[in-house]
Amino acid sequence: MIPPWSAYVPDRDRPAPHASPTRYEYLSRDEQEVRQALADWFQAVPVFSETRNVHTAESLLGAILSKLPLDEEGMDPELLRKGWMAAAGPFLGKQACLVSLVKGVATIQVLQPAMNYHLQQWQGALLGKLRDQFGKDAVHSIRIRIG
Repeated sequence: MIPPWSAYVPDRDRPAPHASPTRYEYLSRDEQEVRQALADWFQAVPVFSETRNVHTAESLLGAILSKLPLDEEGMDPELLRKGWMAAAGPFLGKQACLVSLVKGVATIQVLQPAMNYHLQQWQGALLGKLRDQFGKDAVHSIRIRIG
């Protein structure tokens, strides 16, 4: 029987190795009452499980990946790099990097805030050159990030 005065219940699922202290699991008042009612009904001490909230990595990753907006056909990083160098030219091509091209949004990464300002000034011309390299329907906007 679960003691009604205690908010802590010892974890009795596994035997304690040699002389280790007893592990306690915190229970809310509602959970205490539910466990007490089940214990009274079935006339047994409830069994506590250490693995009740444990999930496999496969199940979690599958759920996360199913929610991501991924394209079926990814763009090859080498193709992105070559297209960026051709569109941006040698100076901009070395100062900034085309990170991704997903759903028509070209993400460009720069390290310096001054280069960010420079790219924002030339964003329209750069968008036209990227459309020439990757196709008119492949790129419809540019996002610039510092980092």
